[in-house]
Amino acid sequence: MAYKESRRHFIKKSAVATAGFSLGISALSTACRDKVLGGKGTFEVIRNGRSLSFKLPVNIDVSQVEVRLFSKANEYIFEYDDVSPNAPKVQNEQTKDVWMAGFDEQADIRRNSGREQRFPTVDVAMKPDMEAIIEMNVKEQGIYDFNDTGENPVAAEIRIPYEKVEYWGNSLILDPKTNAIEHFYLSTKADVAEDKVSYQFDVLRDDWVGAVSIHRVDTGEFIASSEVTWDSTLPKVSTGTGVSRERMVAALSWATRYVLDCEDTKPDSATNRGEYLLYDLSAKTRLRPAWAWAWGPSAKMFLEAVDADGVDTEVTGLSNEALKQRAIEIGNITLDRLITDPASPAYGIIRTSATEASTVDALFLVGWGWMPLYRATGDQRYLDAGRKVAEKLNLLMDEHDDVWIPQAYEFHKKEWKSIMSFESSMGLPGLAGLYFETGDEYFKKTTIRLADLLIRAFEKEDGMWGVFFYGDKKKSGPVNYWTKAFGYIADGLIEAHRVAPEQGYLKKVQVIADAIMETQAADGSFSVRFDRDPEFVGVGEKATTLWAGLYIRLYKLTGDRKYYDVGMKTLEWCMDNQYFGEDPSARGGIVSRSWPSGINFRHWFDVVVTYSVSFFGNSLAEALSLDEWKKQ
Repeated sequence: MAYKESRRHFIKKSAVATAGFSLGISALSTACRDKVLGGKGTFEVIRNGRSLSFKLPVNIDVSQVEVRLFSKANEYIFEYDDVSPNAPKVQNEQTKDVWMAGFDEQADIRRNSGREQRFPTVDVAMKPDMEAIIEMNVKEQGIYDFNDTGENPVAAEIRIPYEKVEYWGNSLILDPKTNAIEHFYLSTKADVAEDKVSYQFDVLRDDWVGAVSIHRVDTGEFIASSEVTWDSTLPKVSTGTGVSRERMVAALSWATRYVLDCEDTKPDSATNRGEYLLYDLSAKTRLRPAWAWAWGPSAKMFLEAVDADGVDTEVTGLSNEALKQRAIEIGNITLDRLITDPASPAYGIIRTSATEASTVDALFLVGWGWMPLYRATGDQRYLDAGRKVAEKLNLLMDEHDDVWIPQAYEFHKKEWKSIMSFESSMGLPGLAGLYFETGDEYFKKTTIRLADLLIRAFEKEDGMWGVFFYGDKKKSGPVNYWTKAFGYIADGLIEAHRVAPEQGYLKKVQVIADAIMETQAADGSFSVRFDRDPEFVGVGEKATTLWAGLYIRLYKLTGDRKYYDVGMKTLEWCMDNQYFGEDPSARGGIVSRSWPSGINFRHWFDVVVTYSVSFFGNSLAEALSLDEWKKQ
C-alpha cells in the first residue's frame, strides 16, 4: 500500500514566484467571435473592476434596444459525463471502480443514452428584468428541463425567466441530445434617450470575457457589438517555502479569501448566502450550491481566522468583524434549512443537499459549524436545533434496533435510503460538541450509542471499515480504502474519545491513522485511495487537507511526535500546492486533478472543492494553536 514517490509529476504544477507580475490576455475564440459579433458598429465597453458599462449612439427611431450578454464560459458548455484530457491514458484495473463497483459502467450507459445534461454558465449579476436565452438547433421533437423546473417541449428559442436561473452553473437536460445548443446568453432591454443608449452591468468574476451585442427589440436585427477581453497583470503571489508561522498565517489569509468568494449572491436563490461546492477551472464556473452540510467547516475557518494573530485583512478583503458576520450568516442560512414540519419524516433534520436530509450530515454541520458559532455568539438557537437533530438520530436508532440508520431521507422519492455509509461517522463531532457545550449526559450517551453502532456495523478484523451497510441484508460490504472517508471516521472517533476516553475509540483511530501514514508520499500528499497508486486514481487533496489537521489533533491527544511530524509534512504539501496561477477565481484554493475532482463527476478535470480549502484553513489553525507555532 505504500507509494512513497512524489506524485504530482503528472500534473502541471501552478507556477509560484516571489516577485513580479504575470500577464494574462483572454479573448473569445475565433469561432465564437464569428458567431456573436457582427463585425460592424463596434463600441467600447469600459471595465471598472467587476462593473462594465458602455454608451452607444443609436441612429434609428426606437425607444428601446435589446442588449445581449455572451460569456466566454459558454463557448463550450460541458456535459455531465465529459471525459477529461487529463485522465490516465492507460488501461489498468486501478482506474476502475474507484468509489464503488459499477460506477463506471453507469457512466458509459449515460453516455450511450439518448439524453444529456449540460451546464450553461451565468457569470453576470442578473437584474430582475434579464432572462436567459437558449438558441437551439432542433433536429427532432424533444423536451428540455432547466434547473429541475419541469419538462417542456424543446424549441428553436427557449426563454428562461430570471427567477428560474441560478448564478454560475445551471442544469439543462436535453432529450434527445441530437437537439444541440447553438447559443446561450442573457437578454435585457435598455432605454434609448437622446439618441444613445447607456448601460451598466456587473459580472461575477474579475476576468470576465465575452461579448455585448445590441439588437432591435421588434425584429432582433443586429445594430452593434463589442468584444470584452481581459488584458491585465496579476501579481505573482507566494506564501514562501517550508513551514513557518508567517507562511501558515499567509496561507490561511488566502484560503479565507478563496472561500469568501464562493458565496451564492443571487438574491432570490434558495441558497442565497450559502456556498458553491466546486469551482471548475476548465469550465470557468462554480457548481453545486446546495450542499449545506459542507458549509460548517467554512464558518469555523472564518472564526479561526478572526482569532488568528496576523491574518491579512487586505488579502481577505474583510475586517475581522465582517468576517465573523459572514460566519454568522452561514449559521443563519443553515438554521433556516431545519425541517420544522412535524408531519415530515425528516422533521428535525437539516436539508443537507438539494434532494436529501441526513441526520449524520446535519450533525457534521452541528460539530464543525454550529458549535463554534455558539461559542462565538452564545446564540441558543444552535443548541436547540442541534438537540432536534440528535433527537431524530435517537429515534432512527430506536426504529432500527441499534443495528443501522438510513443514510438520508430523499424528498423526491419520499423515502429513506436503504443503505448507511461508513461516512456516517461524520455525525459524531456534532454530538460531542453538544455534550461539551452543555454537559448534558443525553449527548454523551448518544455519542457512545452512535459510535458503537457504527463500529459494529462497519469494522473489520484489521480495524478498517466497510464502505456501505445494507439495511435489507443487515451487513456491510467490502473496504474501499477511500482516504478522505477514513478521515471522517478518524474525525468522529477522535471526538467520541474526547467524550468517553474509557471506550477505547482512540486506539481504533490510531490503527487507521498509522495505516494511512505508511502510504504518505515523499512530498507529503496522500492518494485518493490508500491502497492504490495515485497515478491511476489521483492525489487526494480533500484527504490531504483533512488529514493534516487530524494528525495534529492526534499529536495533541497522544503526545506522540510521529503524528506531529506527519501532520506538518502534510500541511507543507498543502501550502506548496495552494493555487496562485492565472485564474483569479481559483487563487487561494487547492486544485484537484483526480478521479473525484468534482466529488462524483468532473473526473480528472481541474476543480477546487470548497470544503477542501476549509479543511486546509482549519488544519492551519490547528497547527497555529500548538506551542511550537504560537507567536512569541
